[in-house]
Amino acid sequence: MTEYQSEMLSWNYGDGYENVDMEKIIQVFQDFVDNITLKTSEEMTKSDVVFQQLLNKFQQVRENEDNLQDLIHGTIPLCNEFIDTIEKVNFTCMNDFQNCLKLFRHIESVFQIIISMEDEKFLIREIFFALLNLLSKPQICFHLNDDQHTTIPHKEVYKCVTNLLLSLACHKIILVPFMSDDSTTRKYTDIFNAMYKRVERNLQLSTHTRQPTVPDNQTTLVILSFFWNLSDRTVIVPWLLDIGLTEDHRDSYGFHVSEPLAVFTKLFVDDRSLEYVLSHAETDPQLDVISTINLFIDLFMKFRGAFVEKKQLEQFTCTALLNILWSISFQDRYKTKLQQNKDFMKTITSLAMDNGEKIVEEYVSRSMESMIKAANGILYNLNEISDDQNADIADRQLISNASCEKPMIMISYAHSNNHFCNKILAELKEKGNLFGIWIDRDYCSSNEDLWEKIALGIKQSNLVLCLLSQEYFNSKSCRKEAIFAIKRKKSIIPVYIGEPGDCDWLDIHIAELKYVRFKNNTEKLDHDRLQELSKTIEATIKTTQTQPLQQRAKQHTILTRSPKEAEIIKSTTFDVNKPVEKWTVDDIHAWFDSHKVPDTLVKLFDFQSVAEMHEYALKLRKGSKKEFIKYEQRYAKNHGGEELEEYIFNRFKNAILKLPNSPNQTMKTSICSSQISTPKSSTCTIS
Repeated sequence: MTEYQSEMLSWNYGDGYENVDMEKIIQVFQDFVDNITLKTSEEMTKSDVVFQQLLNKFQQVRENEDNLQDLIHGTIPLCNEFIDTIEKVNFTCMNDFQNCLKLFRHIESVFQIIISMEDEKFLIREIFFALLNLLSKPQICFHLNDDQHTTIPHKEVYKCVTNLLLSLACHKIILVPFMSDDSTTRKYTDIFNAMYKRVERNLQLSTHTRQPTVPDNQTTLVILSFFWNLSDRTVIVPWLLDIGLTEDHRDSYGFHVSEPLAVFTKLFVDDRSLEYVLSHAETDPQLDVISTINLFIDLFMKFRGAFVEKKQLEQFTCTALLNILWSISFQDRYKTKLQQNKDFMKTITSLAMDNGEKIVEEYVSRSMESMIKAANGILYNLNEISDDQNADIADRQLISNASCEKPMIMISYAHSNNHFCNKILAELKEKGNLFGIWIDRDYCSSNEDLWEKIALGIKQSNLVLCLLSQEYFNSKSCRKEAIFAIKRKKSIIPVYIGEPGDCDWLDIHIAELKYVRFKNNTEKLDHDRLQELSKTIEATIKTTQTQPLQQRAKQHTILTRSPKEAEIIKSTTFDVNKPVEKWTVDDIHAWFDSHKVPDTLVKLFDFQSVAEMHEYALKLRKGSKKEFIKYEQRYAKNHGGEELEEYIFNRFKNAILKLPNSPNQTMKTSICSSQISTPKSSTCTIS
């Protein structure tokens, strides 16, 4: 492996990499211009006017800097015009280069403003797809495909503009609100292929030469950064699969089996994607589910020895396989397949316990959990580690905690969201006289018995505060914590950081919970949301304190509806024995009322029959997020701009999806549990 390949590998798989800085991108072009000045200044002739005309247009757009949307909507078309103009300039005068450099400075300054944006999610989405459209222009594709007919100055200009566009896309992709339909688009296949082939050529060049670097390593880095960030968004991983990123090119280009495994670790965070790969993915030869699982196990056993000595690529591969198998172990229907492999179970147990093997573990990607965490997670999911290990100690400490005057809050969060967690923690500590706080950083100073300490923290707590983000959804450790709390019927308050999107494994448990959403992760959190969070915590704690200690983990109580919500829910009684084919409009309204759906939302849809509800259920299953966005706007229009809360829409969605499949079925077993079951905890219903 060459030094350059080692640099790429370390950068791509290492933890905490940074996107390529725009200032450095422009500095490369500046260096090129400086060299042109030294070598060919005497040959420069008449300046071209097209760049000067563009500069004037950019300056006019910059006059609207106070209006962010106007600034962006003016800059993007000018970037398009700039790309179209490059080939028209002869670069025979130093002014051409200087004007080009000024244009890059204008573009970079606007892009830096866009980088600082966090709240305008749908504007960010618009910008991201506009960037992809600019990158898809033929001139950029020709440049990435190493067009031999392009002059050196033109290549440098195309390189700079390409890297600037990719750099901005890298910065913003984590905030883009993708929709389910996005995964099916194939509009960007050509540009993705061009970027992929560019990286392949650079790696191939580094293999056949002894140069420590390749001529355009900056473009290679920014492309890898783009693909790396893109693969974190599982809904659009199919874009990467379409260009062959999961094929093994090890023999030809130095690619390794770890490449597709890295994609699978991110793809398998989504349960539907995991199910599709295991059950429906086309392979040659075609594999069934058991064979596919055994393939991952066999690969893991092959690379298992990598942790005993310092082998970077092998350790990364083995860690990826452990994370894949951990994802599989969350699925009840596949647990037996894993447990039946005795050699696998013995090896996992050995790794989890680190039985004197002096394991060296240095290469853990930011998108994965460590080997020890993954191995313990697998054992926990397969019931090889009991929830109630050290139960006597836990119960004694739990009873001890009960004697304290202050209740306890446990904070569950992804370590990638440390910054946001610190701000929430600071706010909560101001109310230290009301409750105590359990957070792993205070109790888990080492890896020794780490999970036991976290499990004990959950058991001791009156409620669990889950700080939800895309990083939280992607973390199997966070999934383990959340499921542990849910199984123990702990009161949970979801706190959303922005718009992290849907999460199948968690949404099914928290769809009807009272939540708080912070629209951004800026230095100063929204005061109203902090007040809302504080009131929700205090109300929940009051409810849990009215219950005996032994019952807190077994019972839930319903939080009283707010007066506003009580006013808009129609008071009706639903007949559980009435056949669905005989439902009237009143029965439909009563059905929604039994699921606590406000009548204002029901009237927005105006269903006249159960058949219409079934038809709409198909749309919800296909894209509930898209439907929420559509009806959120209609709701606001019909109710004087009042916001439709997503948790209310989730109640409506659940009511639709719980309809019987057969007209002859009745609703005896489908009625909202609030009518027929033991009351639930304050955080399991809406306040």
